[in-house]
Amino acid sequence: MHRINLILALAVFLLAPLCTRSLAETRIQNDTIADAFLGEELVYEIGFWIFREVAIGKVSLEKGDNNEFVATLNAYTTGVVDKLVKHREDVYVSRLKLSPDGKRFLTKSFEKSVTIGDNKHMTSSTVFDYEKMTMTWRSTKNGKETSAGTLALPKDKQCDDPIGAFYNFRYGVYGPHEAGREYTIYSFPKEGNVPRIFLKIDSKEQGDVPGKKGDFLATARIDKDLFGSETGDIDIVFTDAMLPTEAVARDLVFFGDVKGRLKKYGTSLELKKTAAEARP
Repeated sequence: MHRINLILALAVFLLAPLCTRSLAETRIQNDTIADAFLGEELVYEIGFWIFREVAIGKVSLEKGDNNEFVATLNAYTTGVVDKLVKHREDVYVSRLKLSPDGKRFLTKSFEKSVTIGDNKHMTSSTVFDYEKMTMTWRSTKNGKETSAGTLALPKDKQCDDPIGAFYNFRYGVYGPHEAGREYTIYSFPKEGNVPRIFLKIDSKEQGDVPGKKGDFLATARIDKDLFGSETGDIDIVFTDAMLPTEAVARDLVFFGDVKGRLKKYGTSLELKKTAAEARP
């Protein structure tokens, strides 16, 4: 079931909603990228085959210590899949700082924790040192180190973790959101290369994902081995106000098309209040 949770991680970047206001309005009303998103919480559901909801993901952005910001994605299995895998929960924590002009997030560290049932726990941590221009990582399984190392950061590219890239994309760091525009986003370096995500926003008529009149279709291409996909293609539907309503990861081995659907969003306090009011 690890592919489902990888899709949840990608959904952080591709699926969670953008501001319903235009990006120009967002920049005018907010001095920094943090001001635009601080305190929000987003909830989405993932499904495949006939199963509509096999996992739930929640992502939030809060203020941390020492002028940093903490973005967290908590993803966990539900329903019949939860019983099959004896419950799986992934927690991703991205610690971010502002660029000197305040208009983008820079990754300080990215941590991942995966718990499956009662006897399997895996962690990984990646730390960026911008003074030395290095990236150091360490992975463990059930408390034992499985890998570790250090790589040089490319001097001509800015590398972002998936959650940091999600906020940067929403804020327009990689360019305006408009039909026909293409984006290249760089991820964590590997030996000999820097992985890239290619993204293009097309008009609705160019895709086959169901949507309403006026919707836009964004198509993304990633490393197909990452999700065990035949193509590495992902489709995302945006409303004309640039609000992503669903995403489909195409042709995953065994799963087929895996779909993500926006469930609800708001500030953390708003969602907690709504949940409390819904209790009998």
